[in-house]
Amino acid sequence: MMLPLGLIIFPYLNIQLNKIKKNKDKKNFFLYGFLFGLGFFNFLFIWLINPFLVYEETKPYFLFSFLFPLFLSVILGFYFIFFKYIKDYLSSIIFIPIIFVFFEILVSNLFYSFPWTIFSLIVSNNFLGLFLIKYFGTHFTSFIVISFFMLPSLFIYRKKIKLYSKIIIFIFICSISLFVLLINYFSYNNKNYEKNLSFELFQMNNDIKKLNSNDSEKIYKSIIKNIRQSNAEVLIFSENNYPYLVKNLNDLGLNSFLKHNQKLVIGATRHEEGEYFNSLLVLDKNKTNFFDKKILVPFGEFLPLRKHLSFMEAISGSQDFSSGSQNRILDLNDKISFIPIICYEIIFFWKLIDTTNYNADILINITNDSWFGQKIGPYQHFYLSKIKAAEFNKMLIRVSNNGITAIIDNKGNLLQSTNLNQMQKIKGNLSIKNNTNYFKFHKYFNFILLIFFFLQIFLIFNKKNAK
Repeated sequence: MMLPLGLIIFPYLNIQLNKIKKNKDKKNFFLYGFLFGLGFFNFLFIWLINPFLVYEETKPYFLFSFLFPLFLSVILGFYFIFFKYIKDYLSSIIFIPIIFVFFEILVSNLFYSFPWTIFSLIVSNNFLGLFLIKYFGTHFTSFIVISFFMLPSLFIYRKKIKLYSKIIIFIFICSISLFVLLINYFSYNNKNYEKNLSFELFQMNNDIKKLNSNDSEKIYKSIIKNIRQSNAEVLIFSENNYPYLVKNLNDLGLNSFLKHNQKLVIGATRHEEGEYFNSLLVLDKNKTNFFDKKILVPFGEFLPLRKHLSFMEAISGSQDFSSGSQNRILDLNDKISFIPIICYEIIFFWKLIDTTNYNADILINITNDSWFGQKIGPYQHFYLSKIKAAEFNKMLIRVSNNGITAIIDNKGNLLQSTNLNQMQKIKGNLSIKNNTNYFKFHKYFNFILLIFFFLQIFLIFNKKNAK
């Protein structure tokens, strides 16, 4: 739906921005950016109200869900002031996408970053879009998407294109083409391998609105029942599926039910030395390993500026979760290693992959999307997961409490999935192959955008001074 709408919205935005340039009032540009942001971000984050409606004590705070879209709209308004200085029409066609991408990068990396606002989400279910994400990365694909939206502007302003803008476009295209060639030439390749894995994924669909302390034993027995009935090598449950607080990793009671060479992956809340952790546990018959969530949800897992915002403890609780310190890599068995990702950590990029884990075989994301509601939120989270599979060029196993549980290949293609809000299982066998990784080159494409941004600024002010 967004693809045809984008071809209307962005050319119209370009027309309006060019109309108000005669006024030369920065307030008008700020207002356009602010209003655009209000519409876009409130639509994108309409699901933010749902976590406030889960419990009676948090419902009075539901208006806080509108503060984040409002904050982003204000920032976008300031970004729009740059458009005041763009006089050439083709330049605006380049400059508008770059401004939006810079905004995207800012939100993804500053403060309590939240990379949910990416325009490449629009093409997350499109094979061409996923191809672009694989080779160019999330942000540069967003640039391509918005540039595509601006194409009708070329027909509207075809007689008003300056020569220097044509030169910029030519250089830009040549630069991208060169980088594509360099990526394919210099990208590293490991020895070819193929690893097989039998698995079973459990979508338990525990309703967080109805759960109470009396349900813990029922959930625990259900987990044991599923373990006993499964002959798969690897069994994976969702985030926080283990119903008890984990104080001792050797006292979970699940190890004994596992068969020889069988592994269990399950989410749990872990307590150690007065601190609480949102953890992913890996169990076999003899031992338990773990990874603690590193990227915590503000106002959900911890309260920023707690001393000043103590009145919001009804939302986040009186006790903050602590961030983990382990390397983001675990062994699934003696053949396969994986990158553990808990809940919304999946939407991040450079915080997930580094020199310690870039050779890991697969991604495993456990999540509980019950907080997101039953409409747009869980689907957005799912499609953002697809993006990361393509971006990292690694197969992704995703297990959600209430859905969508899925197997996604390294190209972002959906292999198997469940329905939302149903108790379901996925079982089968995977053939895991090594793949050439391109993610380390993605930042260079962002650097290209930066260069052309400053080139455009230079040309604008050089032209201004020449007058």
